Amino acid sequence: MVYRKKTPLEKFYETLKHGAIFVAVSLFGFGIARYLEVGKTFDMGSWIIIAILAVAVFITAVVRGLLAARRT
Repeated sequence: MVYRKKTPLEKFYETLKHGAIFVAVSLFGFGIARYLEVGKTFDMGSWIIIAILAVAVFITAVVRGLLAARRT
């Protein structure tokens, strides 16, 4: 099996893809928790947490891409 190094752009997109899956699963989890426990609603606090997770994923992808670009 031949291993090929990923370009910084490929690492960036890979991190964004994994992050998007993480945010989607988190959104589903918060939705289920809010539905089952707190009045069957999805309030603004849950959306704020999802937004924070999405920003953290994007920042992680940018940093990972920049570090990979610096190493090459």
